[in-house]
Amino acid sequence: MSSQPYPPDPRVQGYAPGQEPVPGAGDDTVKSINAGGAYMESQHQSYVDPAGNQIERRQEVYEDKNLQKANLRNWITGVIYFLLGVLEVILGLRFIFRLLGANQGNSFTSALYDFSHIFVGPFNGIFNDQAIGSKSVFELSTIVAMLIYALIAWGLVALCRVIFAPTYSGQRVSTSWRRQR
Repeated sequence: MSSQPYPPDPRVQGYAPGQEPVPGAGDDTVKSINAGGAYMESQHQSYVDPAGNQIERRQEVYEDKNLQKANLRNWITGVIYFLLGVLEVILGLRFIFRLLGANQGNSFTSALYDFSHIFVGPFNGIFNDQAIGSKSVFELSTIVAMLIYALIAWGLVALCRVIFAPTYSGQRVSTSWRRQR
């Protein structure tokens, strides 16, 4: 089985699969760099294969640094907001379970309290948590932790937007072509 995606064209005489074209005088490479961070390379190649057919190959590569920055910024922002969402869900569950007086002997509840205590611990003691009934607790420290972590995430996203902001040169180029017959 050949590594070619399609079998050779039987109409072309002398075609040999895997044979690389021999570049001729028809090679042309044009490189262009824009001060705004864009880069473009255009390559045109023409040659005659062994069967005498005229073959033309065109390739254009366009690289935009601002688009790369925007993609990186969006990826980092998505990761930050995903982590914030997971943390907010964990802290929200802690708040609801404490408010409803969930059984601390349950393994899931105990694991949730132990894990979330890492994130709530720095905020304990800012406000007094209010006991409601014999088992229920209105934990203000969890609410404060949720707000502070949301503000930290917002600040990180804002910093990311500043660091990966697009760079514009202030120069605008317009090219037009006219054909006369």
